[in-house]
Amino acid sequence: MAVLLLLCYLGGLAAITFMNRMDGMQMGAQLHPFLAFWEAWNNFTLQIWLNPLLNIAMFLPLGVLLPLAVKPFRRWYWMLTAGAGTSLVIEVLQYSLGRGQADVDDLICNILGAMLGYCLCMLFVSLAGKRWKIAGIYAVLPVLSAAVLAGVFLAYHFQPYGNLADAPIYAANTKGIEWVQECSLSDEPGPSGVYWTEPFTIESSDAFAVEFIGRQGAEIRFGTPDVDYYDNTAVYSDHQTYALWVTYKDRSYEYTDYRVDSELRFSEKGGTITEDELRTALEDLGIEMPDAAEFITVDEEKGKYAFRAECVIEDGVLTDGELTCWVAEGGILYEVDNTLSVSTLHGNAAVISPQEAYERLCSGRFSWRDVPMFNYLSPNQVRVIDCKLGYMTDSKGFRQPVYSFTLSDENDVELRGGTGWTTFVPALAG
Repeated sequence: MAVLLLLCYLGGLAAITFMNRMDGMQMGAQLHPFLAFWEAWNNFTLQIWLNPLLNIAMFLPLGVLLPLAVKPFRRWYWMLTAGAGTSLVIEVLQYSLGRGQADVDDLICNILGAMLGYCLCMLFVSLAGKRWKIAGIYAVLPVLSAAVLAGVFLAYHFQPYGNLADAPIYAANTKGIEWVQECSLSDEPGPSGVYWTEPFTIESSDAFAVEFIGRQGAEIRFGTPDVDYYDNTAVYSDHQTYALWVTYKDRSYEYTDYRVDSELRFSEKGGTITEDELRTALEDLGIEMPDAAEFITVDEEKGKYAFRAECVIEDGVLTDGELTCWVAEGGILYEVDNTLSVSTLHGNAAVISPQEAYERLCSGRFSWRDVPMFNYLSPNQVRVIDCKLGYMTDSKGFRQPVYSFTLSDENDVELRGGTGWTTFVPALAG
């Protein structure tokens, strides 16, 4: 029976390896150990944590079935070899056949899963044979793994603020790069405020959506495909009248009015609208613009307008971000993307100085999303044009301070139209 189950399991692994190709999946190789765990820590959502955890779970059956089916694999070193070899073959095949990304973290998680399954299997075999001391040895890895996982979640729960999704994970290779500072940077720490707006829950997001869509004369049909829930997002759409995407943590949302003719919405030529007319149109949607937000014509030809505030702090209230609107011919508002945040001061926390942030930048400790391209391009000289204190929403909904740097290098003209690029360094000390 164990042999049959093992063969079925191996067949399932082969099917996943050879048949499960997803369009848009990143190919190539990921060689940074524990990147998946750090990414899960930074984002701290169930969906991202499932990536490493499911890779561990996927090899648990191998660790259970192989020792039961083939007795030599009851020795730990043979099981370790089998787990590592099976996972390595899968990763090599994925890389060579273009069926996915070869990932060192998959290898680590698979080996851990196989050894956890092995320990659980041998634990029960030892208990059945009343070999208590040996059973205790096999219990060490499962207990230790559970304790580490619980410790991670407890540490996150008790820390005062959340994590930034794109915070540095591994350093860029800055060896041999000439850094040119073209802006003045203070040695004094920046403003120390951390700001807060109550994030949406599923219930409060539903209530917001009902009120918002109700103002448009439409109704949300809960319990139907009109509503989809994700880790940090809820989507409400009947595909005929409206579409509303709500993000829980930062309370941002996108709204599209499908009642506006698609030829108008997808036309390259937009409509014109004044600030007062746009404010009135937004009020009809139930959106009230804060006084700190400035009206901006982004692209009049395409009918793109915005209300923007860049870190405006007044009386303990932070207004930051942008509400972007698209207007069709005839001055018809048909789409709103609202990332304009209004939050109140939650408390003070130690913040590093711009100069210290610059030093971290030069050592390669900036947003990890920018590191792969930076390493690939290997610029000879990087000019630091500007540094501003800004705010980003963390995984608990707090608005944390960050230093945003505008940079320029010899690849600007070829890749970026000569405009330079930006990255950030977290500003909280510690």
